[in-house]
Amino acid sequence: MRSILPSVGAVAVCLVAGSAFANSTGINGRSGKQSVSCTASGCHGGGASAPTVTLEGPTALTAGQTGQYSLIISGGPGVKAGMNVAVDGATLTAGSGTKLMSGELTHTLPRTLTDGSARFDFSLVAPATNGTYKVYAAGNSVNGDSDATGDSHGNATLDVVVTGGSDPAPIKEDEGGCSAATSGAPAVLIAVFAALAARRRRKA
Repeated sequence: MRSILPSVGAVAVCLVAGSAFANSTGINGRSGKQSVSCTASGCHGGGASAPTVTLEGPTALTAGQTGQYSLIISGGPGVKAGMNVAVDGATLTAGSGTKLMSGELTHTLPRTLTDGSARFDFSLVAPATNGTYKVYAAGNSVNGDSDATGDSHGNATLDVVVTGGSDPAPIKEDEGGCSAATSGAPAVLIAVFAALAARRRRKA
């Protein structure tokens, strides 16, 4: 099996707010799959505590199967929450309160936390190729004051193993370099021996 895209460290996420820098109707490219700093882009930060972000759903699917997943955001400033989810090689389908944006999922509007948490449901369709596919998720917990400060983010990942499909195509070896030199060596040696034999015949 192959591993699709290695783990990426947690990154700052710009997801929800009402300020000039806000993306209250969602944003992509902040799931953790790409190394993008929200602080550098002038978005959310400064919250006293980070939320807990959790991905729930099956960790094994058969090729073509649809799995149901949830992103849960708990704690942090804890008034409203937003999200961004991405995966390479599989298909994401939006659930209630989410939408597709450039192949990734994000919220349509910030969701109010209930009993300290917010849940975003979505689905994933397993590809036809066997392998381990990583789901990347980011969740933002904001204080709802329409400012980019006093907010916090968290990240989560989930590996989904796909079986029952076709195996990945083998990596082709480089046709140049040592392999080519080795495969051509017998022909070169034959030519050298033939030249030496002809030279000996001429001397005789």
